[in-house]
Amino acid sequence: MRLFLTITLFCFCLLTFICCKSHRKPIQSTRPKVSVNKESEQQSNQKVNKVISTARSYIGTPYKFGGTSRAGMDCSGLMILSFKEVGLSLPRTSQEQSSIGRAINFSDIKPGDLVFFVNKKGDSQITHVGLISAVNGSRDVKFIHSSTKLGVVESDLYVSYYENILIKATRVL
Repeated sequence: MRLFLTITLFCFCLLTFICCKSHRKPIQSTRPKVSVNKESEQQSNQKVNKVISTARSYIGTPYKFGGTSRAGMDCSGLMILSFKEVGLSLPRTSQEQSSIGRAINFSDIKPGDLVFFVNKKGDSQITHVGLISAVNGSRDVKFIHSSTKLGVVESDLYVSYYENILIKATRVL
């Protein structure tokens, strides 16, 4: 009889402990986290828009090797000036700029991403950089860059010339 009472008391205590909510970790609301993510995403979108609008403001600026002003600029100079508007300091050359940010697949390109090019298909040395300005579909993508012949322009990424020398994309923002 004593053993039966001991076992019953033990089971009762165990069952009470299992059912009692005071020993469980409280469930935390995910609302603040979602709110913070939305704010962060909104700030990121504002930065992307600012970088793109800054780059667009230079359309028509002539090409100048090593240039970083409205008098003339090269492709990496355009990126430096555009990202400086949101407080980001980029390295000087397109090769150096290709090493910052997170590498992304071309299928995941979004406005604000950087795209990098080589001189000719098969090369590995990055010589040119552009900023994705619009994605209207998987094959309808625009980018802003400083072309040696045309200066700062907005071009189609997937025309055969650029598509053949496109080598890498990164996300900095």
